[in-house]
Amino acid sequence: MHKKTTDVNAIDPAPTIFSDPVRAWFDAEFPNGSTDAQREAWPAIARGENVLIVSPTGTGKTLAAFLAIIDRLVVDSEVENRPKGVRCVYVSPLKSLVNDIERNLNVPLEAIRILLKHDCPPISVGVRTGDTTAHFRRKLRDHPPDLLVTTPENLSLLLSQTAWRDHWKTVEHIIVDEIHSLAPNKRGADLAVSIERLSRLSDRDPARIGLSATCGSIETVKGFLAGQGRTCRVIEAGHDRPPPLIEVESLLKSDEAPHRGLTYRRLLRRLKKAIDRERTTLIFAETRAFAERVTHDLRKGMEDGSETIAAHHSALDARRRLAVEASLKAGELRAAVTSTSLELGVDIGNADLAVLIGAPGSVSRCLQRLGRSGHRPGATTRGLLLVANPAELVVATVLARRTREGLLEPLRTIDNPRDVLCQQLIGLACEGEQSADEAFALIRRTGPFQALKREDFDACLNFLAGELSSPPGAFEPEPGATPKWTSPRIWKKGGLFGLRNGRIRRWFWRNVGTIVSEENTRVEVDGVAIGTLEASYAERLQKGDRFVLDGRALEFRRLAGLVVQARPTGGEPTLPRWSSDRRSLSSDLARAVADFRDEASRLLEDDPLALRAWLLDTHELDLDAAESIACLLLAQQRASEVPRADVLLIEKSPTDRGVAYTFHAPLGRSACEALARASAARLGRLFKRDLSLVVADLGWSIAYDEELPCELEDFQALFDTDRFVDDVIEGLDRGDLQARRFRHVATTSLMVLRNPEGGRVRVGGLLWVSARLYPLVKAACPDHPLLIETRREVLEDLLDAPSALAWLRTRPTIRVRELDAPSPFASSWIDPAGAEPLRFEPPDAALKRLHARLTSER
Repeated sequence: MHKKTTDVNAIDPAPTIFSDPVRAWFDAEFPNGSTDAQREAWPAIARGENVLIVSPTGTGKTLAAFLAIIDRLVVDSEVENRPKGVRCVYVSPLKSLVNDIERNLNVPLEAIRILLKHDCPPISVGVRTGDTTAHFRRKLRDHPPDLLVTTPENLSLLLSQTAWRDHWKTVEHIIVDEIHSLAPNKRGADLAVSIERLSRLSDRDPARIGLSATCGSIETVKGFLAGQGRTCRVIEAGHDRPPPLIEVESLLKSDEAPHRGLTYRRLLRRLKKAIDRERTTLIFAETRAFAERVTHDLRKGMEDGSETIAAHHSALDARRRLAVEASLKAGELRAAVTSTSLELGVDIGNADLAVLIGAPGSVSRCLQRLGRSGHRPGATTRGLLLVANPAELVVATVLARRTREGLLEPLRTIDNPRDVLCQQLIGLACEGEQSADEAFALIRRTGPFQALKREDFDACLNFLAGELSSPPGAFEPEPGATPKWTSPRIWKKGGLFGLRNGRIRRWFWRNVGTIVSEENTRVEVDGVAIGTLEASYAERLQKGDRFVLDGRALEFRRLAGLVVQARPTGGEPTLPRWSSDRRSLSSDLARAVADFRDEASRLLEDDPLALRAWLLDTHELDLDAAESIACLLLAQQRASEVPRADVLLIEKSPTDRGVAYTFHAPLGRSACEALARASAARLGRLFKRDLSLVVADLGWSIAYDEELPCELEDFQALFDTDRFVDDVIEGLDRGDLQARRFRHVATTSLMVLRNPEGGRVRVGGLLWVSARLYPLVKAACPDHPLLIETRREVLEDLLDAPSALAWLRTRPTIRVRELDAPSPFASSWIDPAGAEPLRFEPPDAALKRLHARLTSER
């Protein structure tokens, strides 16, 4: 056995705590020594403590997590008859990051093998994702690796398989990478329960290690990682690095009116200039469609060939994404254009510059993107924010300053998601017969479910056991999918529950996870998979239509089942649409923008020169950008007023079809939507007129086809805090948002199956859940746990009703202004495209009113 030069219990932050071969590899690979994060983490991990490592990108967090574990396994590898089984489980939110970890682990393991003069590495690594072939799945099951690298969904899947049950007994460490991206959502809630289940199956309580580069709420994430009743050491290191160098540029001059064609041409020229200057440039667009457009148009204008620029996003085929990542790491690409898929810690080497087209909606997201440049110890992070109009410039200016100051948004975990609970209860039943009391106690030990009430737990069990009210005729339409939505998934008797039959286990395996996306169709060119399109978009394509994917113009040939056959073409393609792309500001950033506008307007009133000086000095803008913001504020002041943070400004202006009421509030899109839904419901009750609703960050607009007789008192009544949440729900029910979210909840809970045994659901096959099943369940069982979860998800996750209500309770001043046209702020921040119709008027009344209008115009 290889000796230790220092006892593991000694608090020695240097690699001397490691065995000789591990130390020899580290000294050869890192002659400059370890980072602060590594020196602090290794002794704690060696002692078996729960550890949360919060350190910027490029400070060696992954090695900080793994090396002490690798050292322990190297030493144990020479112990005769050591128990076989998984010793460490690594969980990542990204499959691509999982593959990176396997490659990066094999480097030291191969070097250690050579140092030990062994025929094979002393430690085995196994990867289990949705892309793992059946052959390797069997190989992992029969010969479990020492280090298992997987995703949240696959961990839940493996825990449900009895063949893996004994493999968990030896687990000593669980590593959760990019933990800040999991803690606030349902994937994180699902993973928290899976980790607790794994801990129960292990012979010891495994130590938990969390890794994060941008963690705005350390105590919250610490509680998410450790669960109830466990301590957790927090290691914050590397934050003494210089702040990122962020340059904000406007593509529009201060004396120019917004013009999309002009700014887009300037955008391409600016991107080409950046690409020519740098060795590798990473470009972040706000949507996948725009990333495709930029890739396609940049390729057309590059002299050194189109293969030096690539697109990378989640709708591209996995093999294509891996090839792009490998090319980036090898230095073969000049630039990659992405939406969000390269934000997290995918190993792409070191980009020289990160370019952000438009301002991302939070400081944490901005830091994550900027951190992809200078991705090594001691390097400087460099970023460029390009914006197309003065409103975007205001947001980018505030965001850049807060990012330099490291003002991360607070993070909160999701509370008691009932659909996740239902899925995990089925997963527990797959293990075998369960005690309801023990299952309840296990789930309550997790951070997201620590406040779970027993009646809510029992309601989910009753649903899964088929004991709730059943609406007649609620059949799933796919052949062989499920009998009825109320068909029991489990049996329940005498305080115990278990799986109803083997078919339910197969359903679970095919539908595990909480990621619910729109139905997709695969795109193939000459038999090679390129990526996916949303089925609703693909269905509308006609032969000869051109679209862009993978940065290439493709011509639609035919739709065969769920496969789009296409071929390369020339000309100008259209952009696909992915409905899950949605831009919004965090509530903290929205309030900061409102405060910025407030302070800027005060300076403008007192001394316009002081405003420009403030923009130049405090916010590090150039003269032209400062002038653009000053001109926007001055135009708003002349047309209406700059809304203060303690004022709810309502602007009434004519439209080509009637009248619009625009509401300005210092809140993000989610909170604004809660206020918009409530105010729309109250206006609907008051005037019984249909309306169209547009929601944005910092405000919303309600439009009618005729003017309403609204007085100031009527507007003040719209924002009464009494029964606010009920009116938000009524406003939701007049649209289709709740019905659409119910489909996601029903799918996660396995009420309906996105992947039934008889094959994938046909195009449009799940639309019946929103259109047909939702009203049936609502009528038959209004207190169904999945309806309650839908309401909670909409109010707290999709909307932000608590923040909206909290702001109303500050009693903001309500002011109404009548304008001849939409104000500059209304035009800049609230886009009328995509308005949602809300129905309040009875059909017969609408017909009578239309008849009266037509006859009066004769």
